[in-house]
Amino acid sequence: MYISLKWVQELIGLQNLTLIDLVNRLTLAGFEIESIDKKKNFKGNDFILDISFTANRADVSNMRGLITEIIALFHCSLFLQTPNSIKPLILLNSYKKTLNLTQKFYSQSINYRSLVKSKNFECFKHYKILKWEYSIWERYLQKKSFSKVLKNLTSENLSHSDDCISLFNIKSQKLRIKESPYWIKKRLLLMGFKPVNNIIDTINYILLETGQVFFAYDLETLEQLTATSEIVFVPNYAPKKSLFPIEESKIIELTKDILVLNINNRIISIAGLIQNYQTLVNIDTSYVILQYGLYDSKKIKKSSKILGLRTDYSIKLEKQTDLNLIEQAHLRLMHIFWTQNIKFENMSTNKNLFLSLKNNSSLFSRYVKQSEKKIKIVYENLKRLTGPYNTNTELSNFQIITNLKLLNFKVRFETDKNCYLFIPLTRRLDIEREVDVIEEVVRTIGFNKFAPLNLSNNEIGYLTKIEKLKRQFRKYFINLGFNESIHSILMKKNSEDQIRLKNPLFNESSTLRLTLLDGLIEKIQFNQKNIGKSFETFELGRVYQHLVDGDKKEVEVISGVFGGKNFHSNWGSENSTINWFEAKGLLENFLKNLNIPVAIYWNPVNNYAAKFHPNLTTELFIGNKKLGVFGQIHPTLALKNNISKQIYLFEMDIEVLNRFSQSKTLINYLPYSSYPISNVDLSFIVKKSIFSKEIEQIISKFGQPLLKSVSLFDYYSKEPIKNGYCSLSFKLQFQSKIRTLSSDEVSELINPIIFYLEKHYDIKFQE
Repeated sequence: MYISLKWVQELIGLQNLTLIDLVNRLTLAGFEIESIDKKKNFKGNDFILDISFTANRADVSNMRGLITEIIALFHCSLFLQTPNSIKPLILLNSYKKTLNLTQKFYSQSINYRSLVKSKNFECFKHYKILKWEYSIWERYLQKKSFSKVLKNLTSENLSHSDDCISLFNIKSQKLRIKESPYWIKKRLLLMGFKPVNNIIDTINYILLETGQVFFAYDLETLEQLTATSEIVFVPNYAPKKSLFPIEESKIIELTKDILVLNINNRIISIAGLIQNYQTLVNIDTSYVILQYGLYDSKKIKKSSKILGLRTDYSIKLEKQTDLNLIEQAHLRLMHIFWTQNIKFENMSTNKNLFLSLKNNSSLFSRYVKQSEKKIKIVYENLKRLTGPYNTNTELSNFQIITNLKLLNFKVRFETDKNCYLFIPLTRRLDIEREVDVIEEVVRTIGFNKFAPLNLSNNEIGYLTKIEKLKRQFRKYFINLGFNESIHSILMKKNSEDQIRLKNPLFNESSTLRLTLLDGLIEKIQFNQKNIGKSFETFELGRVYQHLVDGDKKEVEVISGVFGGKNFHSNWGSENSTINWFEAKGLLENFLKNLNIPVAIYWNPVNNYAAKFHPNLTTELFIGNKKLGVFGQIHPTLALKNNISKQIYLFEMDIEVLNRFSQSKTLINYLPYSSYPISNVDLSFIVKKSIFSKEIEQIISKFGQPLLKSVSLFDYYSKEPIKNGYCSLSFKLQFQSKIRTLSSDEVSELINPIIFYLEKHYDIKFQE
């Protein structure tokens, strides 16, 4: 989404709001600034920010929603919505016939403020009063909201279904199509919209400002096209293979799943997406009719996906609409049209319309039901979770309520201990629990305003047996030179045995995996293709299986793929090809190190599965419980993926191993530091007679008290390293409990280490 810095400044009344302040505050609140462009705006320069936000924040996809967010972040108040140059224009509107201007009244070159002062108009005597009244009107447009009653719903020509409700259906008086006011055109251009005419530009401006979608039709063309003067928009589904023109030279074919609006059985628009191009407002238009609907967001998204068609309108309507914004957007639209001398017929109202819609339309009742849901907020819970505010005090109840109201949460049933919140409909998918509201309060105040909570519990903790096993697995295979892999549990469907998701986002992630081996083999194949080498890898994760009784089960397993022409068992040995028995021995050593008191049986099987060799595969059992499977890769699969046939696969059930494990591990939990770790890598050319453990001890001694850990992560002894020497690389982690360490502080600790090692040992530091 693109926003204008000057527009933001005008809306919130902070003319001294700088670009850097806005960017920093939005970033801290969880938004991402993709780019910043400088453009000309009216008589000066403006900065256009490209802001991205998460999919659950559709409420900030328009200026009104974003400004509400910024108001909460900066704790400011909303000022006028239109540029300063338009305010005197409104005051002069009734006197424009007596001005005898050589230019058009709505022109960017007229200084309306000077015109008010230079003419002795009666309105000038009450200039400040009128200006104040205008300000009140603007505030009314922005802040007014309705919890249950939409007072301006028209009862005339209204129709509805379970997927769409046509709410507004308003005819204009006779008008003239021309250019829109300069300030609207300029603002549209800044935001990436191409100005068309005063009707379409104003509707697009309302789209940017409020996020609400209105459609404008040429009334006379509409009556000719539908052969009726009774304009009633009827939501329905398109007949199969019906044709619909979206451009003069482009016609698309609709399916029976496409939601459309009909008049007299003639398709006029694809609901929420696009209208028949013949009905667009153009230079010959004399009358227009405005249509506004409440749509099922899922139906709009479905139509858009089927047709491969997305418009600025459909993007907005794919998100839920807040009923409180509908009337505000309508009043706002009528107000801006009035400033351009474009008037519409008065609507008849029906006070019982809301109740009728709620009882007879499942779509409307669903929206209303969601808007009536409330969440209980206990102040003590919020204060306990957030910790001290401004390092020494806690948030007051007044501060909590103020921030919630700034975010448009409606506070009800307030006491000194708790309150209830009605959540705006646009935040319904994002705010579901008390903790979500607490996060919003902290986010708007600023995470940096709260002191971090340090753990004060020094009690002895423990690892669960299964967690101990996982750590033991990792240590064993990493020490052997294996690489740990991590893959998504979702994958493309390639077997009827897989568990399929009901509503997958993509076909490539539509099912739950049956095994970890698919991802590991794919990684081996990728490595072989790109660098010409195989490598050893393992993964710990969950797989999902169907049971005999039709139920489903989640199982934790460890899987691995190793072997090939470049297999190496440790840093010091040469790469070589291993045979089936050597590969089996590697797993036997692994299981032996687990100290399982029950015998493990290897049971050879034939034609086990498509991934395993038909004659070189064996199942593993602990007692009568199946532990897993080990075997050589199937020759056909190896040929298909262009990898070595000497690759070996295994997959074992961690839960079965856990059942036979009886060891325990004690862990002492210490308070953590809220300041970042500084990582430093040191590489040395070392004589092979010197033990790496001795070097680690010297580094640990000199690095105190800020050195948190030191570990060896690389060993190399081939050319250009001279004979009898090797290269050792160590990773050092420094951290302070009271401050962020500077690079100079870390250097002061590292330099004595290097100096001591080079002076007392046959060691040379590598830059």
